[in-house]
Amino acid sequence: MRLEPLCQEHAQGLYNRGRTAHDWEFMPRACFVDMADTRQWIEEAVADPGHCAFALVETGKNKAIGSTRYLNIRPQHRSVEIGWTWIGQEWQRTAINTQAKFLLLQHAFERLHCERVEFKTDSRNLRSQAALERLGATREGVLRRHMIVQGGYVRDSVYYSIIAPQWPATAERLQSMLQRT
Repeated sequence: MRLEPLCQEHAQGLYNRGRTAHDWEFMPRACFVDMADTRQWIEEAVADPGHCAFALVETGKNKAIGSTRYLNIRPQHRSVEIGWTWIGQEWQRTAINTQAKFLLLQHAFERLHCERVEFKTDSRNLRSQAALERLGATREGVLRRHMIVQGGYVRDSVYYSIIAPQWPATAERLQSMLQRT
């Protein structure tokens, strides 16, 4: 798997994998309804000055299988958030999410020299919380009634982070996990 800057060339692959409502249940918006919707989503993601969006691309078949982003980019504080991550069903419960997070974290800490990488997830999304804890992220707390998401639901957001002093041990653990898969 590799990360590529998100662009319209990824639209067909993302549309093919992003039409399952269940996969978007805890996202700010619902799944893709057609190609025009997918293209609009890509356009908005790429145009947002506070986001840096990527496609997750399966290396062997060269097809887009999901997406993720840096957001809440705060260079003055050497801090970013990783979020908006979704992966097509065929690649869920594989090493793809771990690979993507490792690459994003490695870039954030080793190239951008971040002091903090944060994550937030819907309090109802226990699977995402478990995945973040498996990565080595520390649960920091809950922002109550933090966001209004699809269907007008007012969600609580659970925040996690990895900070610079934790990165060497986290990197070693993630590399070990990836070698076992």
